[in-house]
Amino acid sequence: MTKRLKRRLPAAALLPLCCMHALAATTAWADDKPADPASPEKAKQLQQVVVTGTRSTDRTASESLAPIDVLTPADLNATGSTDLASALSTLLPSLDFPRPAINDGNDAIRPASLRGMSPDQVLVLVDGKRYHTTSLVNYNSAIGRGSAPVDLNSIPIAAIDHIEVLRDGAAAQYGSDAIAGVINVVLKRGSVEGGNSITANGGIMDKGDGAQNGVQGTMGVALGGPNGSAPGWMRVAWNYQNVMNTNRAENRDKATTIAGAPNPSGIPYERYGDPAVKTYQVLLNFGYNITPGVELYGYLNGSKRDVTSNGYYRAYNSARNVPQIYPNGFLPQIVNHSNDIAAVLGVRGTTEGGWHWDFSADHGENNLAFDIANSVNTNLYHTNGYSPTYFNAGTFRNKQSVANLDLSKDVHVGFLPNAVTVAFGAEYRKETYVIDAGDPDSYFFDPTTLIPGTTTPYAGGSQVFPGLTPQVAGSFGRHSEAAYVDLETDVTNKLSAGLAGRYEHYSDAGSTRSGKLSARYQFTDTFALRGTVSNGFRAPSLAQQNYESVVTLIQNGQLAQIGTYRTSDPVAIALGAKPLKPEKSTNYGLGAVWQPWDAFSATLDLYQIRVGNAILYSDQIAVSIPNSQVTGAQFFVNGATTRTRGADLIANYRMDLDGWGKLNLTASGNYNKTKVLSISTPAFGRASEGLLTSSTPRTKYVFSGDWQLQGFGLHANLTRYGSVIRRGDADDGSQDQKFAARWLLDLAASYAWREWTFTAGVDNLTNQYPTKASLANVYEDRADGLQYSSLSPFGFNGRYWYGKVTYRF
Repeated sequence: MTKRLKRRLPAAALLPLCCMHALAATTAWADDKPADPASPEKAKQLQQVVVTGTRSTDRTASESLAPIDVLTPADLNATGSTDLASALSTLLPSLDFPRPAINDGNDAIRPASLRGMSPDQVLVLVDGKRYHTTSLVNYNSAIGRGSAPVDLNSIPIAAIDHIEVLRDGAAAQYGSDAIAGVINVVLKRGSVEGGNSITANGGIMDKGDGAQNGVQGTMGVALGGPNGSAPGWMRVAWNYQNVMNTNRAENRDKATTIAGAPNPSGIPYERYGDPAVKTYQVLLNFGYNITPGVELYGYLNGSKRDVTSNGYYRAYNSARNVPQIYPNGFLPQIVNHSNDIAAVLGVRGTTEGGWHWDFSADHGENNLAFDIANSVNTNLYHTNGYSPTYFNAGTFRNKQSVANLDLSKDVHVGFLPNAVTVAFGAEYRKETYVIDAGDPDSYFFDPTTLIPGTTTPYAGGSQVFPGLTPQVAGSFGRHSEAAYVDLETDVTNKLSAGLAGRYEHYSDAGSTRSGKLSARYQFTDTFALRGTVSNGFRAPSLAQQNYESVVTLIQNGQLAQIGTYRTSDPVAIALGAKPLKPEKSTNYGLGAVWQPWDAFSATLDLYQIRVGNAILYSDQIAVSIPNSQVTGAQFFVNGATTRTRGADLIANYRMDLDGWGKLNLTASGNYNKTKVLSISTPAFGRASEGLLTSSTPRTKYVFSGDWQLQGFGLHANLTRYGSVIRRGDADDGSQDQKFAARWLLDLAASYAWREWTFTAGVDNLTNQYPTKASLANVYEDRADGLQYSSLSPFGFNGRYWYGKVTYRF
């Protein structure tokens, strides 16, 4: 390879690290070799090699043909977050991860969006392998409405070596979902002494709630011999966290719920904030050299989260209450058990002819159970004279099994000065979506059991989330086959180019073809331009095609039973539903890389993403269904064309202060604007369109600094979250509300003593809260005391204090 930047290294020096990181799918493999300890500069540069978005084995982040962020464990730990999605939201201006409340199962599985696009339009890989998505559809009026994306928080931070975030369309390289970009989580490898750690953490909100404690760690062992000469290794990472809930409702005085008790404010009691969460995670990663040129590898990840959230309080005199059971009313709780398992087993090696091959199989699934506590089936009680207070309301399951074969080789072509990296491969994927019915008591409903003096029946099913009925239960599957080819080379000592193509066929959604053209030109030793043009797709998920349930939502200011119907259901068909088609995208990217000296670098990337056949989750449509309590229906539809334009700016500066230590400074920002170009369905109003165009910040800036002096360290992170707007249905904008921009400052200090590191920190030091919701904003329900918007990009918990102790061995 030829020189592109002053810090460019020869390929021979870069191959060992690629092997050390062991990303499957697309990289070339060689025997592990330790880095030269006498060359710290070499080690620094080796760590900048990336494998996401390229089949080449020696691209660094700054040399890549598309924009890539590389995040280290130090970056993740500096945020103070113990879950991956929150850490990424703090670090990446282009990623948004709000904290909605009273959102049913979406309190347990919160979606993250990249570049303001739908959360299911970003592909997540773990060690280069496709990670499974969740089984729950986001059906509330919040960011990511209608999506069923990957649950990033099912991956333990302690297992992560680094993360590569490709901010570019990559469907031609990786397949469905990679419209906004790709997040590749690279796992820790090896059993080197000093690479093991145990961390205990604790924290609490400034208001005294949200207390958190936990322990996480990672440890590696050699397999088949002593460290340094063993043919294999195994590494285990674990994470346990116990987080209490928070409450930022306007009326938090439960004494006002007592029958006949005064309530001067007139605002009902609610609990509105983060749920209580218990997390148990274990990830086992391994590699073993069967022969000098063949490695057996894989990982097994298990994650269990028990999440307790709630719905609206049912007052003592409400028709939804049974005073004989709850004389003062009740707060129904949703107890979600989100269980994830993911496993990869593969073998890879290199032939005598120089072909790098990789064959792997992986399986992943998410099971989300709905238990309902502190609740009642009012209809059942008034029909049969009894009702349980704890229900099993059913389970959603999503399963994915994948087989991959990838081959690559650097091929010399006579008229080109450098070798062409030729890669091609095939994939077979099988997906299954399952809905299990709840207990009969959880969905019991007798339409003839009427509220006295009315023609309205008592509400049936477990309050807050009626059980899934046998009629909606079922198992749904599909399979897909894909083949791809990818070419990349340095055409000259200044010009690099890549070309990729992919064909994919889905048994339910038909065939798609995707292509991508990438190029990078090094004008000088310090300045380069890069650009990409691609088209992509996202097949409708099985959850979007087959999810069906009845939930309790707000309709015209009142609690009502709203049904989501799969597109094949007669109710949805009567309302205009049709079989879903894949979303189609066209991506354009143009960027500049500037590195005037070794200590400073900056990148600016402009992008446009156009999505046709965008899959929408319809508005509530009033219906009257015989022998049903459902008053509103929703379904999925290919109903819009959208266009997203934006820019990412990142600048890094490293300073050696001699006797005063080292200082690293980073400034980054994202500008993002989404416009709906056309809507082809009448069941998608102004408020829903606003969730696509104005619910995430148009601008987000992150300024961070890290200072190290011997064993002392200081970290500061200043983030500006731009304003967001909640759109209402009224065309005159009278229901709209703009929530002002906010600056949040996070600080942390650490001290390393021998094998120990002690850290104390505070997030949101200045105790910032979002703008309070107005009464005219009907989608935030301020009248019931929900005083902060679920759209807030940083939540509404206020200041958080925490401490950590780490032991390395």
